[in-house]
Amino acid sequence: MTNSLPVDTFHLLVKFLLLALLFGGCTSEPQQNSVSSIPNKVIQKNVFRILILGDSLTEGYGVSEHQAYPTLLEEKLNQEIAQDHNTTFEVINAGISGSTTSGGVSRIDWLLQSSPNFLVVALGGNDGLRGVPVEETQKNLDRIIQTAKDQKIPTLLAGMKIPPNYGIEYTRKFAQLFQDLATKHQVALLPFLLEGVGGNPSMNLPDRIHPNPAGHQKISETVFKSLISHLPKN
Repeated sequence: MTNSLPVDTFHLLVKFLLLALLFGGCTSEPQQNSVSSIPNKVIQKNVFRILILGDSLTEGYGVSEHQAYPTLLEEKLNQEIAQDHNTTFEVINAGISGSTTSGGVSRIDWLLQSSPNFLVVALGGNDGLRGVPVEETQKNLDRIIQTAKDQKIPTLLAGMKIPPNYGIEYTRKFAQLFQDLATKHQVALLPFLLEGVGGNPSMNLPDRIHPNPAGHQKISETVFKSLISHLPKN
């Protein structure tokens, strides 16, 4: 007698494992301790701290830490405008692969213990890929922005766009929620984080989802241009 699985069950398990391997890097909910050192950052005088709350796009999935856009953004800020602002810029990479807006809500209070001077919210892509109800995504982002607002931390909201996998109406509402939240809270809006990167093979890894080093360079330039006009003047 054998213990082999029925053919249909075997095929189902194979499909499940393939899906898990395919999407594990961008949709699985992360462990909380992945950025455990962030709130322990030492507060330094004349340092302007920018916290970027994001997912695998921010974390730098598939590239080295120094190639990820938060590191490139920090370098660009310090090279181009730090002297004018009489400060040193520090960019905290709070991106975790697989993070959703729900994960962002669970992390935001803890992350703000690092005392950032500015918050960039770059979440929502995994919600859209999973088909999370738009109302839920909007509610979660609303809570994140309001939490920063209550602590008088200026915020830049980075918009995301998704393919029409869940229908035109879902895609339209998803794109619109970022504008609606920016208007409601009167925060800065970057319409599309992946401008010039999304859908461009030369800017992405072979998975066509995550940016390659050239893509991260482009994102850092996009965020820089959107950010500098909202930084406080000395």
